[in-house]
Amino acid sequence: MSWYLKKKAKELLSKEKGTVYKEWGGKISVCLVYPNSYFLGMSNLGFQSIYHLLNSLDYVVCERAFLPDDKDIAEFERTNTHLFSLESQRAITEFDIIAFSISFEEDYLSILKIFDLARIPFLSSERNKAQPLIMAGGVAVSLNPEPIADFFDLFAIGEGEEFVSEFLDAFRTARYKTKQELLEALILVEGVYIPSLYKIVYQGNFIKEFTPVKGSPAKVKSRKVKKLDAFPAPSSHILTRETNFSNTYLVEVERGCGRGCRFCAAGFVYLPPRERELSGLKQEVLKGMGLTQKVGLVGAAVSEYSDLKALCGTVIENDGELTLSSIRLDVLNEENLQLFKNGGYKTMTIAPEAGSERLRDVINKSFSERDIIEAINLISASGIQKLKLYFIIGLPTETLGDINAITELTLRIKSAMQGGLITLSINPFIPKPFTPFQWRGYEDIKSLKNKLDIIKNGLRSEKGIKISCLSPREGYIQTLLSVGDRRVGRVLVAAHAKGWKAALKETEPNADFYVNGQKDFSEILPWDFIDNGIKKEYLWKEYQRALNAQTTPPCPPLADGRKCVRCGVCVA
Repeated sequence: MSWYLKKKAKELLSKEKGTVYKEWGGKISVCLVYPNSYFLGMSNLGFQSIYHLLNSLDYVVCERAFLPDDKDIAEFERTNTHLFSLESQRAITEFDIIAFSISFEEDYLSILKIFDLARIPFLSSERNKAQPLIMAGGVAVSLNPEPIADFFDLFAIGEGEEFVSEFLDAFRTARYKTKQELLEALILVEGVYIPSLYKIVYQGNFIKEFTPVKGSPAKVKSRKVKKLDAFPAPSSHILTRETNFSNTYLVEVERGCGRGCRFCAAGFVYLPPRERELSGLKQEVLKGMGLTQKVGLVGAAVSEYSDLKALCGTVIENDGELTLSSIRLDVLNEENLQLFKNGGYKTMTIAPEAGSERLRDVINKSFSERDIIEAINLISASGIQKLKLYFIIGLPTETLGDINAITELTLRIKSAMQGGLITLSINPFIPKPFTPFQWRGYEDIKSLKNKLDIIKNGLRSEKGIKISCLSPREGYIQTLLSVGDRRVGRVLVAAHAKGWKAALKETEPNADFYVNGQKDFSEILPWDFIDNGIKKEYLWKEYQRALNAQTTPPCPPLADGRKCVRCGVCVA
């Protein structure tokens, strides 16, 4: 083993608070892998939450591993060192289970690099019982695991709190059986998807049949926690400076968003919206403030949390700094802005997403321009001088008039800000599974580049405006990995060996089929086998409403045990 790599691991550990060290004797050993850098992995609340859940079980020892940086990869290869865990510096292949936590499709290629560094065969079919069980969970694979299905023995679909102990109990019972017998025992756990237990028949480019075998379920039910307070709130159990949120204690406040923005996967896959009790969150926040003064409140719709004012007040009264993962435009009143400013806010982020009211209706984010400018006036009056704006280009039904509207709206916002700095984050629309836009294709790269140029040229002479954007080429690849089927795994292997440019030339079917093609309702989609409660018919209906620029109201508030039947989630 390289002395340099071992020393670097120990230096990272020395900067952490809250690291868990356990004896291995008699325990199930799990290496939790984040397929990107330590810096990004330790910024991820889901990764930290699963690490804590696993180590909370007496019969489990969980350690972490990450994708090394380029310099360290060269050192691994030069010294023939196998990828190892952070805590004990054991090779990850010495663990019983290697579990990947995957939040972003962009990290799929890194999985193969990690397999290379660990000397693990890429394909599940090429690995035997002597090697660890290799599995993956996280939001990316809960939407569509198919592009990486051949690389993993199994997937955990949905939320992890209830799943973890059920799965490990089943593993503990069957761990010494043959690999096939083990998999057939694990398929009985709700939320487990084992790709090798499904037969796929293709007809040309399309999926003709997706058939379960050997007792596997026709539909894999995505796990959802009904009452969040039955489990500890996901939080930053390990604090370190080496993250995006340096020494910030992150706490999940709520889960799910009922607003129904039609491009947003998180807005559908985490339905129904669920909140945590204020009393428990206050305790969690105060616990975190015993370690650091910075607190981050996290959730898909955190600014709509019922007791937000009281929770923010707990941070501020204890001289803490406050951040929220998202803030909706319609909660920006004078009182809330003063609250955020008292909590140390220096930059306000809002997401109009589209420049015109018509297109905002299409995506079901129906703020008027007047609403936006009134919010900007309040932000400016509060003394906050930095603003970040999120826009999406290439949305369904978008015209060049909608693109020009982004420039015009930005200039009106700049005028209302009366100085300060505005940063525009502009990203191409990427169709996602389990959204009304899952049937839509990605726009042509040349067209997207032209639209970006129009916006940049329209704002080029303006001082105090910065623009950042995801390149249309990167968006193309991300779409391929978001909506592709199992055959895309071959493209990933080729990209790992030769790079994306060469790999895309060899794709069969052609990558444009997956990326740019429009889909029909009758088509079998690669992720149709996942049941997260949302009716496919409802998503199609929402897609048709979008094409007619018709909005849909948010999830209704319910009481007295009543259930909404609109999309199917609440009665699933």
